[in-house]
Amino acid sequence: MKKAFILALTLTLSVSALAWGRLGHASIAKIAEDHLTKRTKRAISEIMQGEPISGYASYADEYRETLLFDVGFDPSKGGNRISKLPHLFEVDMNFEPFRGNNDNGRYVNNCINLIMQYSDNLKNWKMLDDSTRFTELVLLVHFVGDMHCPEHVRYNPEDMTIGKYNVLFNGKEIEYHKYWDSSLMESRFPWSFSDFAYLLDSWSSSEQSEIVKGDPYDWGKEIAELSYPVHQVREGDVITTDLFEEHLSLMKSQLRKAGYRLAHQLNKVFDPRYARKYK
Repeated sequence: MKKAFILALTLTLSVSALAWGRLGHASIAKIAEDHLTKRTKRAISEIMQGEPISGYASYADEYRETLLFDVGFDPSKGGNRISKLPHLFEVDMNFEPFRGNNDNGRYVNNCINLIMQYSDNLKNWKMLDDSTRFTELVLLVHFVGDMHCPEHVRYNPEDMTIGKYNVLFNGKEIEYHKYWDSSLMESRFPWSFSDFAYLLDSWSSSEQSEIVKGDPYDWGKEIAELSYPVHQVREGDVITTDLFEEHLSLMKSQLRKAGYRLAHQLNKVFDPRYARKYK
């Protein structure tokens, strides 16, 4: 039933390139799949009815118009109580991510908050109905990927634009957000997601152990610090060859980290023995 429903929707929806695009999200999920414990793999296989999470890594983009949630309060300045799911997060002047989604009555887009919620819910996945556990799992997969994209960070109050302006890339105008979501990657790596994941999955066990330390909010601060130079590119700026290479290096690093951290988060959720090592 689940697969038939998703297939029917897929045939009726047009999908635009959003946060890493399908290639990036599937590559992140593929890296994660290759670093899951046996217990985690069994749980995910049951939830996904044998399907790989890499096949559904862009689910949150494909159905973003219909995936709504109750933010939990009535925003005081614009916005609605029922909102689309957030695909980004916001930090303060010290690069600290906002906790929750209520900043004194102002609604804060915060995908990290949802990552934490879904992680807690899925620890009791056997108590959830099939639809809920499937949806929360694929959203968790997607949002861990999204939070690592440099143009999915809002710097309050300095830069809340998330790249919704044009720059010059390869002699053509392109929205800077779209450049980070897909054009940067696809201009250099027009490959299958499995090939791209194989290229990215190159860090040693010790490097992986170091990068997964902390929780998603700790990762968010590091991501915001690393992404800050990206936000210094302004409307009309030219993406030079040197700047492109800098961005390419950051992109690969962020995709790689997202894959390892996603595996870590899923293992903590579904494998109690693994989770005990990180308390």
